[in-house]
Amino acid sequence: MEATQKPRPSLLPTLLPIGTSLPSRLGHSADVADARKDRTDTGQFIKYGHPFQSLHRFFVGLEPMWSDVSAIELTEDSPVGYVKKLSVAGEVPVNRLSETCHQNIVNLREVFVTERSIFFVYEKLGISLEEIHNLSPVFQLGEVEVATICREVLKGLQYIHNVLGFTHSNLSLSNIHIMEDGSVKIANIGESMVMSPETRDKSADVQAACAVAGALLELDDMPGTRGTIGLLASDFANAPPTATIDELLKHSFLKFSAESWCLRPVNILCAIVQKYKYRTG
Repeated sequence: MEATQKPRPSLLPTLLPIGTSLPSRLGHSADVADARKDRTDTGQFIKYGHPFQSLHRFFVGLEPMWSDVSAIELTEDSPVGYVKKLSVAGEVPVNRLSETCHQNIVNLREVFVTERSIFFVYEKLGISLEEIHNLSPVFQLGEVEVATICREVLKGLQYIHNVLGFTHSNLSLSNIHIMEDGSVKIANIGESMVMSPETRDKSADVQAACAVAGALLELDDMPGTRGTIGLLASDFANAPPTATIDELLKHSFLKFSAESWCLRPVNILCAIVQKYKYRTG
């Protein structure tokens, strides 16, 4: 007889059974109007009530949560949506919430507001840089990939600072995602809208973007002798607090960046490495 194979690990947590993840689980009747109206209608961007009580919408709970995602929307004829919940103390700052539309942002499609919580409905997530970094040394991004990621992150920050008018304030490897098409997107924009301090320190976001290069390339662990690209990467990662996004987009390190499509294989390669580590671990 063949030996029983161990189950392969999943990148996602277990999906809760439908009966325990739909509105019936809450013990309330649905009281929100049909939510399949045009989502581009700004009047429908902010809704009041629990999203899982919405008519004609299908949510599946995740247990445990994955990347702070508590549920996935799988409504027919609608794009997949990822739901994150944020508990708030006091009045919900509805005036700070706004719809987003940018290629370097995990865009916020919809917001549900209850008395003590906000539910953010985001577009689909990718694989986070933290997940990728955890695969080192079996898999590690090179200088070209990292330069491409940093360039795209800076573009996303430009949109947050100049168009949305606030700071992310919590940029890290865990909330920067690479999508299947290779695009790089900053996540948790809704949480930043609510929790970003009134005193907007843009330099902290910029420094966090520079730190991404140092973390992914593990510059602190590199030997003293480095090649040209390594030296430029180190200079970028240690940019002074006064450096602006416009200045950094012209940095010599980013001249080695490529089009974002070069990052398309990352998701597949990471899945392969995860299986390899599981089998040999």
